[in-house]
Amino acid sequence: MSQLDGKIALITGAASGIGLAAAQLFAGEGAQVAMFDRNADLVNETAREIGSSALAISGDVTSEADVANAVAGCVERFGRLDIGFNNAGIAGAAAIHEQELGHFQHVVDVCLTGVFLCLKHQSQQLIAQGQGGSLINTASINATQATKGLSAYCSAKAGVAMLTKVAALELGEHGIRVNAIGPGHTRTPMTSRAREVDGFDEAMIGATPLGRLGEPEDIAQMALYLAGDASPWVSGQLLYVDGGITVNELPPGFNPLESRLRQPRDD
Repeated sequence: MSQLDGKIALITGAASGIGLAAAQLFAGEGAQVAMFDRNADLVNETAREIGSSALAISGDVTSEADVANAVAGCVERFGRLDIGFNNAGIAGAAAIHEQELGHFQHVVDVCLTGVFLCLKHQSQQLIAQGQGGSLINTASINATQATKGLSAYCSAKAGVAMLTKVAALELGEHGIRVNAIGPGHTRTPMTSRAREVDGFDEAMIGATPLGRLGEPEDIAQMALYLAGDASPWVSGQLLYVDGGITVNELPPGFNPLESRLRQPRDD
């Protein structure tokens, strides 16, 4: 028997990277998956590749109407909701004294407010169903690891970690588990610009005890664990999937203020 037989999942940022890997894995484990992403063309294409168990929904996690419509669309198509994987995010580097307010707010809106909106509307649906569920948020090692140039991203991801704890505290009485995943340095579209910097991959691999960068599938496997019945008493946790890098120091030469890292990228 597959791990998610009969389960219905809504995944944000699902057109590529970690979200896509999770959608593919969840579908392979028997779930039906609503894939929510602002890139309408790409999410439709990837949903078609997964097949009839996937539904593409285009929208923006910073829009409450879009998030509410995504939950409603998932329930209309599949009949219910069991799992929310709130994964959409962006990043971009700027020194605090040069940081534009609009950019700071945009990163926080996507990475933190978007998670709040998803938790709000997903939990409303789960409470109405009365059978519990699992909500999973993508945080980061930067929820606790400060990094030069990433004031907006680090602050937003730290907020996701605390929001996860508060949601777990509030929703536990409804049988709803809420957890966060803290990915380490993973090969996704969001990290591609950083990985173009000479020596970046080598420095990160050297600082990672397991000796490699993460792959989207590594993070998806943790999401699968948290989504399924193997974690019935796990809630309110930030679980790192980082090859062990958080037990080490980040390489001293890593500086996202390098000009090629300043533009936002999607997870």
